[in-house]
Amino acid sequence: MEQRRLIKFGSSSHVLSLPHHWLKKNKLGKGDFLYLEENGNGELIISSELKREKPLKKITITADGKRIERLSREILSAYINNYDLIKIDGNNLSKIMPELRRILHSFVAMEIVEEDDNKVVVRDFLNIRDVSIPENIRRMDIIIRVMISDMKRCVNEDCADSVYQRDFDVNRFSFLLLRAINGAVEDPNIGRLLNVKSGELMLIRLLAVNLEDVGDEVKRICRFLSLHDLGPESKKSLSSLLIGIEKAYLDVMKAYYNKDVELAFEVDFWKDKFVENCNKVHDKYPVSGFGRILERLKKMSSSIGAVAWVVYSSEYGKED
Repeated sequence: MEQRRLIKFGSSSHVLSLPHHWLKKNKLGKGDFLYLEENGNGELIISSELKREKPLKKITITADGKRIERLSREILSAYINNYDLIKIDGNNLSKIMPELRRILHSFVAMEIVEEDDNKVVVRDFLNIRDVSIPENIRRMDIIIRVMISDMKRCVNEDCADSVYQRDFDVNRFSFLLLRAINGAVEDPNIGRLLNVKSGELMLIRLLAVNLEDVGDEVKRICRFLSLHDLGPESKKSLSSLLIGIEKAYLDVMKAYYNKDVELAFEVDFWKDKFVENCNKVHDKYPVSGFGRILERLKKMSSSIGAVAWVVYSSEYGKED
């Protein structure tokens, strides 16, 4: 047993030096987190790992009598609310197993551990240390940029299938972020591991949700374009709008990465003018199906404006 002396640090704290061999053994260095737990005898336990103090969080979802869309939403809710074990009960689940597997593939680190005709058990294998909020936001952004580029091509050619697959990937990253953020709300230790302050959680959640919405609108626009044959003039007007919304998206993400409040305000004010232009185009070309595309564009501009709001809400008024 080693003896160490407490050193006073500031007016309300004390510091205890730790043995070098213990730090080396646990691969710890400057900036790493340690976890303190007081046992029933008043002793303080120091650990290098975040330990679960609670049993596995479990939920049972009944599939019988539900449409697959309803079942999908219940499973999503369980995932983002950090259930560790999800049990799906039902009669003859083998009939919907292809759809269930597709749904479960939407969630990072959730694996089927038990399966038969009447139940499917899914377990969370996520290591929260492997989750990086900035990295996942950047991944979503990169995919959405490609989707928007494909959306412009969809005006003249059918490339909707590639957009659908990319939207699936955007959703996976979004769901992972929501799960991590909800976990940080429940447990401050998770917030420390994610290197995010409690006051930032709501804004990060809004960012993730609105980036996912942008991807969803791109997918819907591409689907409508594949179903409707627009004339040359309406295509030209639509292409002009798509160029404008692409620039707005690139600008708002530039504002986010650079913490550029002024650019974020510019994008937010751009939104109103863009909606006005969409209405003018609709009045000029009242073509079947075109109005639905323009409505989706307006919704997409609203989500981009919400991202701008996240930027200037988190940065406005900060000292340089």
